[in-house]
Amino acid sequence: MDYLLFIGLLSSAIAMRWIVARYPYSGYNKPPMFGDFEAQRHWMEVTVNLPINEWYQNSSSNNLTYWGLDYPLLTAYHAYICGWISNKINPTWCALKESHGHESSSHKLFMRYTVFIADLLIYYPAVFYVYRSDVLNKNVATKKLTVLLTNLFYPLLILIDHGHFQYNSISLGLALIAFVMATQSNSFLTSAFFFTLSLNYKQMELYHAVPIFVYLLSAYCFEQRKIKLKAFLSLGTIVILTFFIIWVPVLQHDPIAVLKRLFPFERGLYEDKVANFWCTINLVVKLRSKFTHEALAKICLLTTSLSILPSCLMLFRRPTFNVSLCFYLFSFQVHEKTILLPCLPLMLLTATYPIECFSFLQFSMISVFPLMIKDDLVLIFWLTFIGFSILALQRIYVHLNQVSLFQLFFSILCITATLPLLIAAIYIQPPSRYPDLWVVLISVCSCIYFLIILVQFHIYQFKETTFKQNPIKKTN
Repeated sequence: MDYLLFIGLLSSAIAMRWIVARYPYSGYNKPPMFGDFEAQRHWMEVTVNLPINEWYQNSSSNNLTYWGLDYPLLTAYHAYICGWISNKINPTWCALKESHGHESSSHKLFMRYTVFIADLLIYYPAVFYVYRSDVLNKNVATKKLTVLLTNLFYPLLILIDHGHFQYNSISLGLALIAFVMATQSNSFLTSAFFFTLSLNYKQMELYHAVPIFVYLLSAYCFEQRKIKLKAFLSLGTIVILTFFIIWVPVLQHDPIAVLKRLFPFERGLYEDKVANFWCTINLVVKLRSKFTHEALAKICLLTTSLSILPSCLMLFRRPTFNVSLCFYLFSFQVHEKTILLPCLPLMLLTATYPIECFSFLQFSMISVFPLMIKDDLVLIFWLTFIGFSILALQRIYVHLNQVSLFQLFFSILCITATLPLLIAAIYIQPPSRYPDLWVVLISVCSCIYFLIILVQFHIYQFKETTFKQNPIKKTN
């Protein structure tokens, strides 16, 4: 890549994020709980002021009902580093209990910078590593550029991390590196290491864990249908050793308490309206009144396992989208923001299936529109949505020889038919009997579209598995 183009794209990506960061964040000026911004700040407060054995434990100093830490230990360590720096700059930003709801402009700027640094250190290098590795696009410059542009300028990741306020770029960046390394015969163990880091930053990376595990097992540990014991043991050792090093500080205390925080089944099937199967079917069958939490968790486990089975059996070089979308649609306790998980592998396929991928990425934005309203991010949502739509049309034109006119028409029809619901959600008061009407309709339409794409990509995967050989050579 030309260095001027590289600098220009990187500068534009940073500028886009900076513009989004000028807008409000989750929970801005909304006591008593504020929002995700306060959750991230509070985790810095807890990790800096309390010993590690109290980070996940309820106590007089750590009230878990007030944004208790519920992400894995790498998130906690990251919060500690940011909190340590924050405490050095201004101790009032992380003062135990006294800093709850702190919203000074200087602290907001500090918090925004922490997300920028996460992008610079992890996500941008991961994206350019994908570009240089050419994992999917056979050294075709236009295809490589499409994947690069999509990963750099996908608005939903930017809106959630730099607007709503989270650090998804860290776990997603680590997962991206793992995806690419999994396609290289001399990097299987390194892939396992990076994915283990990603999983220990956010437990939602379980969406990608099954296909990564199956793929590494197939590509690295089996040869001519026989298991290579040495390879299998080395792969297991890397994963177990990485987990052990990360978890050793809590193993001597109460690791079960940490696991309970990471998987809070008592919260129920779902919380807010989500564009997944269970939230949609609940309109017809009131699941939470008919089944206990435990029964619903078992039903979700069974349904998710059955839905990912075909993809795992047909495992090939691009399996993760189907499996991660199955997790989003059918698993237990799904949040609207976890749509980012199936979007990650899909961004790698935008040059291969441009219509399907770009329309799905647009629908993923549509599915979280109610969250944008809640966070006062509607204006910047529309600006980025329109900008991304223009980018999508330009890249579709570049890859016009791969485009089905029917698929193009269908995608445009689905998106344009749904956009009036977004406008109605802003300007039209729903009937008093159905106060969540627009939110529910947005979720249902998005869910139906996701199910259609899921079927479509299973067909694509079946064709790939049937007619193409796996490009990864087995290691000796």
